[in-house]
Amino acid sequence: RMTDIQAALGLSQLMRLHEYIDKRHEIATIYDREFEHINVEMPYRNIVNKSALHLYVIKIEPSQHKRVFHALREKNIGVNLHYIPVHTQPYYQKLGFAWGDYPNSEDYYKTAISLPIFPTLTVDEQRYVINTVKKLCDE
Repeated sequence: RMTDIQAALGLSQLMRLHEYIDKRHEIATIYDREFEHINVEMPYRNIVNKSALHLYVIKIEPSQHKRVFHALREKNIGVNLHYIPVHTQPYYQKLGFAWGDYPNSEDYYKTAISLPIFPTLTVDEQRYVINTVKKLCDE
């Protein structure tokens, strides 16, 4: 159950929804352009259907993934892993699921890194993310 205050806040945020989505698209377009010539796979963007782009996930070589992920974190860049395969969680392991059961989700997990893409991300912050990713992926 939501309080009246939470409802009011939610309504005020909904009024800005298109603004937030447009800003995320601006950020994603810059990422797309800047990462075009380095060895990362960028997210597919369908021109017919407009995504809200709540995540911007790049995929990098599995051999570089852990190093790049931790280096970005060490440089105070709020990257994340979206998502850890469900079948690898302890609860599902106890039910008999194991690594190797779902190779596509495991391959995704071993290559994906979510970059910052929030509407208040500044140009300088994004430039820092871009330069750091480029440097790390060139090593």
